[in-house]
Amino acid sequence: MAQIDISVVLPVYEDQDNLDRILSELLANAPGDNWEVIVVDDCSPKPLELISRAPDNFKLYRNETQRGAASARNAGVKQARGEFLVLLSVFLKLPENYISQVADFIKNHRFDVAQHLVKKAADIKGDHFQVFLANQSGRLHAKAGKLRVKNTVFTAAILKKEVFSKLGGFDENMNHYGGHELDLAYRLDQQGYSSRIIVDNLPLERVKLESHIRIRARLQEYGKVGLPALLKKHPELNKTILLYPFIWSLLKLIDLPKSMERQFKRRIEQNLKLTRTQYRLYLHLIMRNAWDAR
Repeated sequence: MAQIDISVVLPVYEDQDNLDRILSELLANAPGDNWEVIVVDDCSPKPLELISRAPDNFKLYRNETQRGAASARNAGVKQARGEFLVLLSVFLKLPENYISQVADFIKNHRFDVAQHLVKKAADIKGDHFQVFLANQSGRLHAKAGKLRVKNTVFTAAILKKEVFSKLGGFDENMNHYGGHELDLAYRLDQQGYSSRIIVDNLPLERVKLESHIRIRARLQEYGKVGLPALLKKHPELNKTILLYPFIWSLLKLIDLPKSMERQFKRRIEQNLKLTRTQYRLYLHLIMRNAWDAR
C-alpha cells in the first residue's frame, strides 16, 4: 500500500453544493497516490454523496447521529492514513495545485500547527461586518512569527496526525462554538507543540458568509455554554479570555457593556462601517455579556 503523505479531512453537514465544488477543486490537482480526501457527513437529513468522478483516494463516511464538528473531525482523522492532516471546511475555495503547494510548504517549514489565512472571495458580496469577519488578515496577528493560542483555529489548518492523535484529538464533550478548537490549541501548547505559524502566500477564499444574526447567536452560545466548559477544564485561561475583571465590574455598575453592545449592534444593522478595534470590541462584548447572563 502506498505511503500517504497528506490527508484532507472535510466535515460536512447538509451542504452538497459546496462539497461538490471543493471536491472538484481537489480533483483538479495532479493525481497521485500520496494524498487522500476524507469526507465525514455529520448525519445530514439527506445523505451526502461524493462527486461522480471521485477517484479511489476520495472516501466518504457518515455519522449515524449528528454529533457536531469536533466529533466529525475526529471521525475523519481516525480514517486518515496521511502523516499530515489538512483540516478544511467546505465553504473554502482552494487555489490551483493546492495539494502540491501544501506539500512544498510542509517540506520547507518546521511547525506544529500551520494555519491558512482566510479572506472573502472576490465575487461574494457582503456587508461591512461580514467582510471584516471573513478577512482574517485584519484579525489574526503573529508575534515573532508565532500565532497566539487564542488566534489558533482549525478551519483551515495543517498538523501531524501523530501529534493530533497523541493528544486525543478534539474534546467531544466541548462541542460548542469555539470551545473545542481553543481547547486543542491550548493543550498542544501545554504539551510543547507551540510552533504555530501562518501558511505563507496561500490564503483560502471563503465563498459562504455568515449573517450578523448567526454570528451573534454563536458568540452568545460560546459565552453561555462553550466558555464555561472551557474555563472549567482550564481555569488558568480565565485571565487570558476574561480580560480586566476589575474594570469590567466597574463598567457593569453603570450598565456600560450592554449599552455599548446595543449601540454597536444598531450601527452594524444599518451597515455602518466600524473600525477594526470597534468590531473586535463588539465581538468581545457579545461573548462577555452572554457570560455574565448565563
